[in-house]
Amino acid sequence: MKIISDTFCVMPWIHLHSWPNGKAMLCCVAHGGENDGEVGDFSKNTFAEIINNEKLKQVRLDKLAGKRVAECSACYKQEDLGMYSFRQSLVPLYAKELISLIADTDKNGFIKNPKMLYMDFRFSNLCNLGCRTCGHQLSSNIANNMPESQKVYETTKLRDKNVLSNQGTITSFVFARPDFFEVDVLPYIDDCKKFYFAGGEPLMHQEHYDILKYLHENKMYEKVITYSTNMTVLRWKKIDFLDVWKNFKRIQFMCSIDGHKDALEYIRDKSKHDTVFTNLKKLIKLKNDNPQSDFSIEICFTLSPYNVYTLGEFFEFLDTEGFLESDGLSNIELNFAYGDGFNLANLPLFAKNELKAKIRQDSNNPSVLKALENYPGTRAEWNTIEERIDSKPDKPFDVFLKSSLFDYEKAKDAVPWLASVVERHKII
Repeated sequence: MKIISDTFCVMPWIHLHSWPNGKAMLCCVAHGGENDGEVGDFSKNTFAEIINNEKLKQVRLDKLAGKRVAECSACYKQEDLGMYSFRQSLVPLYAKELISLIADTDKNGFIKNPKMLYMDFRFSNLCNLGCRTCGHQLSSNIANNMPESQKVYETTKLRDKNVLSNQGTITSFVFARPDFFEVDVLPYIDDCKKFYFAGGEPLMHQEHYDILKYLHENKMYEKVITYSTNMTVLRWKKIDFLDVWKNFKRIQFMCSIDGHKDALEYIRDKSKHDTVFTNLKKLIKLKNDNPQSDFSIEICFTLSPYNVYTLGEFFEFLDTEGFLESDGLSNIELNFAYGDGFNLANLPLFAKNELKAKIRQDSNNPSVLKALENYPGTRAEWNTIEERIDSKPDKPFDVFLKSSLFDYEKAKDAVPWLASVVERHKII
């Protein structure tokens, strides 16, 4: 049997990803297969139990045999398009451990001594924002403002699992497993090489605080940390995270920022432009003050009908503020929103034509050209925008308009192009 096959991925040996409701997946991109990638439930079972359940044992056998696993379809799709997938990027990171991992696996796919070398638990949906491209599963703010009929349906399921707060807004599988930290974090934390924190807003989560405190007190500064944060919080419980982070050797900050000024405050409801960009400058200062460490600061910009028309203006703002200089951002990642009709292909035809013309115009914008030159990955993503616009629609534009998070009156001032599209669409 080959140790590495054409479909091999190290994750089913070293990791399980969780959502706040307890849903366990092979990793954060493994949404394929039955039940949107679910392979277990952390509200009911431990890491050791799930990693060796019948599903995971078969997944490991299939990967060793070179078979494609349904849950991993996202990576295979990227690879079929000639792109470098998350699966492929992980093999070099854990190359030293591969032989022992395989040796520790019996003929039935059972791991004799399971280790967690990559930790990515979405501990809670607790969040201080209500982003319009997010959902109640990852935002307690949105959960608090759901339509009553939807709230009753959702909270009933979550209460049955014992993962819902008394207030009915915060979801966390830790509620059902009070010993989770002692059972599924502490026994694995010393061996774990990389920690990924996302939410909700992870910098507001008790579990993140406890893990970071443990690493800091034990001077485990060689551990790799990645954050996905909305950049509104750099202090929590009187702890200034900047004072702790400066000790670590490698941290990646993925800053979820989808615009600036009114557009930012509309898209990421309850955020404040000044707070977000002041905090971004503090992170850049942290990076520049600690050249001995590998600190990466990226803007993760989620493209949607809300902000795609003004993407060029966003790059102009970043340029004017100095974020595009060599001592500024490490990268700008353009992601495409999904769900609730956010697909750019769902826009009315007249809007798609206007949008393509604007993207072509912005391609000559000096600030855009500067960003695309500085960040090759951004250039590749920029070049796919028109392709996304021209792709096959998956839902009528009216699905987006009926979203409970779309606020037309506020949109008129914050995102005027989209508001004008809505007006003209109704007339037509």
